[in-house]
Amino acid sequence: MVICGSYLNRFQGALNKFVWSLSDKAQNVFVRRYWYGDSVGEIARELRMRENAVSVRLNRTRNSLKAYLKKEGYQYEV
Repeated sequence: MVICGSYLNRFQGALNKFVWSLSDKAQNVFVRRYWYGDSVGEIARELRMRENAVSVRLNRTRNSLKAYLKKEGYQYEV
């Protein structure tokens, strides 16, 4: 599949807007996991959270992201 530049730019903008809309803690957890590749354990230790709390926050954020992107007109089904 080929993705044109304007689509990619719009998608990137939507993703940035979503991330900036998150609370500071949710943003920190999400970015550390998916941009920096930190493990759930690393994030939990650094932010003084339980691993389960980090996992739950990530799951809720992913679900919110999916709903946000769908509302913005982006859909992907596996």
